[in-house]
Amino acid sequence: MTELVRLTPLQRRVVGALLTRGPLARAELTELLDVSRSRLSPEVGTLIGKRVVREVDSMVSTGGRRATRLVLADAAFGLVAGVDIDAGGVSLVLMQLDGTVVARSVVECGAPADPGPALRAIDVALKSAVAEAGSELRLIGVSIAADIDNLGQVSEPPPTMPRWAGVSIGEHFAKRFGVPAFVENDVNVLAVAERARGGPASGLRNYAVVKISSGVGSGLVVNSGLARGSDGYAGDLGHVCIDPASDVVCACGNTGCLEALVSAPALVREAEALAASGASPALAELAAAGPLSLAALGQAAQMEDPAATALLRAAGRHVGYAIAGLVTIFNPAAVFLSTGIRGAEDVVLSAVRQRVYEHARPAATRGLVIGTCQLGRDDGAVGAAEFACHAMVG
Repeated sequence: MTELVRLTPLQRRVVGALLTRGPLARAELTELLDVSRSRLSPEVGTLIGKRVVREVDSMVSTGGRRATRLVLADAAFGLVAGVDIDAGGVSLVLMQLDGTVVARSVVECGAPADPGPALRAIDVALKSAVAEAGSELRLIGVSIAADIDNLGQVSEPPPTMPRWAGVSIGEHFAKRFGVPAFVENDVNVLAVAERARGGPASGLRNYAVVKISSGVGSGLVVNSGLARGSDGYAGDLGHVCIDPASDVVCACGNTGCLEALVSAPALVREAEALAASGASPALAELAAAGPLSLAALGQAAQMEDPAATALLRAAGRHVGYAIAGLVTIFNPAAVFLSTGIRGAEDVVLSAVRQRVYEHARPAATRGLVIGTCQLGRDDGAVGAAEFACHAMVG
């Protein structure tokens, strides 16, 4: 088995800074990490020797000696794989440590809800992709729409993929490929990836990511660390009851849950009803061309269809109501949304912001930023690879 790169505490801090902030000059690192140049230099030299870090000429000229910047490794280090497993499909990427994506594919596995065939298909696709890239696999990160316990197993049966309960995904990939494998809930993966490569959260210590897909969840970063809770269930926003009077049954068995109203399946069902009734001409037109989706709902809103726009605004208000509670309890600096509603994110965001500012305390929203994730819904595999990179340095 390929061992995880052994790094000293300071070397992990250097790599972590480059993962979060992007390329940095040595002087910037000494200031950021509050260490002397004499202490930093040998550690950087070791990292360069291990091919984890490389030094490149800076694009900025000061007129004197050519400046250099430290960047993370290219293909000389090897590759990081990212796998995203969702009820809607499985995707795969291969990425260099510096963030360059060298391969991207959709894994044909029939029914992702069945773990046996899905894992076998991923094994074949990953082996083929690594061979085609002509490099060495060093790390694997896996994002899955399921709760992961503190042992790295799928814990409670995921409502959308119940057969994955108890599956040790990380152990499977570690044994199959002989490299360290890191597995996490999909929205927690997005939360970590949001601060990667100088992203919107790179300078924040407290923030949340909310994802709307087959379910609804939130990833919480508290004091720069991922908050998982005592059993790994922290941030399960989708199962917060936002309407006690609702008789809509959630996949968890309760009624009134946020997920029952605004998950992708719930919104698509509402869109299909609007199309069938003739209340939304745009959705009816799109439905005639094929099955509706969140992307189609966003397209209808872009076409200024009143019914589609109203549906998205209602969804944004529901999400905003739940986020208002999150903001009141957690007091994050920012909340980032991942919706998959291409082209109409602003409709949802506007409704979310309005409801949050109406229901959360002004003191908690004074400096609050509410925006979209830097990685789109289709970039879950990239997020998984970023998660693996961060897991390497703890």
